[in-house]
Amino acid sequence: MFFLIALVAAVLAWFVGRGLFARTGLPTPAILYADVGGTFPQPAPLVSKRYRLSGRPDYLVRVRDGIAPVELKSSRSPSSGRPYDGHLFQLAAYCLLVEDVLGVSVPYGLIKYDDHIIRVEYTPSLRASLITLLDEIETAKRNGECHINHNQSSKCRSCGFRPNCGEGLI
Repeated sequence: MFFLIALVAAVLAWFVGRGLFARTGLPTPAILYADVGGTFPQPAPLVSKRYRLSGRPDYLVRVRDGIAPVELKSSRSPSSGRPYDGHLFQLAAYCLLVEDVLGVSVPYGLIKYDDHIIRVEYTPSLRASLITLLDEIETAKRNGECHINHNQSSKCRSCGFRPNCGEGLI
């Protein structure tokens, strides 16, 4: 009886997992890493001491030319067809982390919006822009010059720096 119950549970778990993967639109065998909540074991974050950067991409997917990070967004894609700057640099940071920590080629990354997937080429220019941005952030932190650049209380509500921010909107 126990064997039958275990078998039924395993089959149900397999179907549920298959459905979750299917909804991502990603090729299941190519997924190397997943940080998408309680369905999967929590992977350790990728940590680069060299760039003083850490993070957990939603997925890492094996592609023909290396590994591509995938970032899931619950919002609709921008009407411009270009990712929002914050999303672009978040994905670029995951590309840099994968390149530095795993030592593999990262040809591109994917941002999967609710209605569309945008492929972002990880070019030397994007990489250089990210490193410049990281340097600017470090300088601002050292000089105590970090300021908010928005008027949206919803951003403040979900910000990890809110407890230390003297400029919060909420």
